[in-house]
Amino acid sequence: MQKSTMFKGYLYSILSAVIYGCMPLMSKHIYAGGVNSISLVFFRNLFSIPLVALLAFRQNKSFVIPKKALPEITVIAIIGCCITPLLLLSSYNFMASSVATVFHFIYPAVVVLIGIIFMKQKANIKTILCVLLCVCGLCLFYTPGEPLSLKGSALAIISGITCAIYICLLSVFKYKEMPIFVFTFYVIVISSVALFFFCIFTNTLTLPTNLLSWLLCILFANLITAGAVVLLQAGTFIIGGERASILSTLEPITSIILGLLFLDESITLVTACGAMLVILASILIAIFDAKKS
Repeated sequence: MQKSTMFKGYLYSILSAVIYGCMPLMSKHIYAGGVNSISLVFFRNLFSIPLVALLAFRQNKSFVIPKKALPEITVIAIIGCCITPLLLLSSYNFMASSVATVFHFIYPAVVVLIGIIFMKQKANIKTILCVLLCVCGLCLFYTPGEPLSLKGSALAIISGITCAIYICLLSVFKYKEMPIFVFTFYVIVISSVALFFFCIFTNTLTLPTNLLSWLLCILFANLITAGAVVLLQAGTFIIGGERASILSTLEPITSIILGLLFLDESITLVTACGAMLVILASILIAIFDAKKS
């Protein structure tokens, strides 16, 4: 693979993590406008359909895809854009979101394990080292003394496992030549339909109570879905699930920085060391690939 293509894969994955890191800041304002977490996942997919459809048409002039690709896309949509965010956001109801996020980010390690166990990939010592650095760094984000909930912890850990499955499914998707916005269009349409019925059957659909909240929902949907989701999918297609998942650990670091800048949150020396370990892991994986090239 050409170095310029690899660079794009790294850039896409890093930008995706940075955009995802903006979610806590934006969602806090949206929740204040009357929207619950489950409805926000639904709106995130629904409100992004027009923009993604426009980008897909400009990119490919057609929405036609191979019929055999639809079952794979459906599984990816349900696991990655429905089940995973619902599990993670549900865990926030039982424990602090920062602690739940630490549990959720076991998924880079799970991606590596899935690759070794189920995809018959060779155990790469350098990749395993980077994963261990990430896990150690993220563990330092946890503040001792914060209450832990067994149910919340289980939901967050399962969300990490389903996220890892989502990443692995992307990395082995058979139709990677499909234009990325066309692929994303089908993912969010399928996710929107599934989440709509979930909200109706569970009676959890809530609407924004004012114009500002509606506008924030629309902005949030297009920034996350047309931005972060598309970039993560494109990055995974290029550099694979292991590298993309390791780079995605920059997401909580972005959240911490935004919390410092806009929410008057503080950061401890231990948390700063954890962030440094995560950044070091991301740099090392890029260096190892550059040497391999």
